[in-house]
Amino acid sequence: MAETERLFGTDGIRGRVPVWPLTADVVVRLGQAVAEVARAAGYGPLAVIGRDTRRSGPMLAAALAAGLMERGLDVAPLGILPTPAVALLTRRLGAGLGVVISASHNPAADNGIKFFAGTGFKLPDELERAVEARLQQAPSLPPPGPVGRLVGLPGPPAEDYVGELVTRAGRPEPLQGRHVVMDCAHGAAYQVGPALFRRLGARVTTLHAEPDGDNINRDCGSEHPQALRDAVVRLRADAGVALDGDADRLLLVDEDGVLLDGDQILGIVARDMHERGQLRNGTVVGTVMSNLGLERALESFGARLERVPVGDRHVARRMLEGDFVLGGESSGHVVLFGEGSTTGDGLYTALKVLDLAARQGRPLSTLAVVRKFPQVLVNVPVPGRPVLETLPEVQEATRLVEERLGRVRILLRYSGTQPLARVMVEGEDEEQVRWAAETLAAAVRRGVGETMA
Repeated sequence: MAETERLFGTDGIRGRVPVWPLTADVVVRLGQAVAEVARAAGYGPLAVIGRDTRRSGPMLAAALAAGLMERGLDVAPLGILPTPAVALLTRRLGAGLGVVISASHNPAADNGIKFFAGTGFKLPDELERAVEARLQQAPSLPPPGPVGRLVGLPGPPAEDYVGELVTRAGRPEPLQGRHVVMDCAHGAAYQVGPALFRRLGARVTTLHAEPDGDNINRDCGSEHPQALRDAVVRLRADAGVALDGDADRLLLVDEDGVLLDGDQILGIVARDMHERGQLRNGTVVGTVMSNLGLERALESFGARLERVPVGDRHVARRMLEGDFVLGGESSGHVVLFGEGSTTGDGLYTALKVLDLAARQGRPLSTLAVVRKFPQVLVNVPVPGRPVLETLPEVQEATRLVEERLGRVRILLRYSGTQPLARVMVEGEDEEQVRWAAETLAAAVRRGVGETMA
């Protein structure tokens, strides 16, 4: 591992398999390093590992488990489970570490590894840096002592997770009589998602719930919701639920086939919590990508939006610091504290919103409170990461956009998980916003290409 190479991004480790760092030998060393750092930090001796449905998942899980066990940790495999289920079971089982093998919404050829502490929250930044530092060192022999064991669990992990969400619903079969179409993205929730909603009383039609190791997220799920929108309208269903590969995010579709993204979902949940006196400190934590329409909607009923950098770990950290209970991203990560969640949970968020519609006897379309401002996001593949704002081409394009459009919101950043520069422009006129985004994206292409030449 070169000194300039960063292992952890905004959501753990992610990349193509088998390319550094997601090769078997590197992942074994990663397991060793994580075990050493975790034990030095006083974490417990048990690690639980869950994964999504990718072909490479079993290989990576086995390699990581080998490294963890060589350094003395016991490992309990959880099988295929959503990320929030692993976070929940890490706490419930008293594990020192929770591990998810998943690349979330990325294509099947990618994979990733993210870690939870025993609290159910993402591993602290300082421990991630300690793991990276340990991997910089030459491999060492394990300390004397027994190796860890592969241990079984007292019951089915999926049932523990489903049972917990049913309990949180607070009343038996709250979705009785509701027809829900669920797009499982051939991912981690392909079994527990439909099972949960049937336990809640809903009639469930499933889409994309036949994983073969290579089809996760392929033209389906939260990244590609058109098939779900069509199915909801065709079947005259009450709602559609679009999950990503590890089910920590979702999009909803109302009865008319209209898509509701994370900002719109946050607006619905925030207003309901505000009316119930549950929106602590009157604040929702969003990100720099959160639409201005969400900010205006919150203001309309006396709440406020606080923005942080992109990434649900940043959202969760600010929520803890500010004693807030609701936060999320426009991509569909919604974090609800005070109800047992420590990370985004697509299934629980869907339950919250659809239960609200059922309690009020209203169609989902009538709950919307956010009028979104036109926002265009262009992803630009890049070979490197110079500071975008310092590139002359980008500076010139930014001046041109601001002179022509006046009041717009521009955000330039790099993806934390993919080799992409993200160009976002938000304003009142969609055609002008689109022109501005394409103008800036072209400048990024020229600038980054020339910088790396």
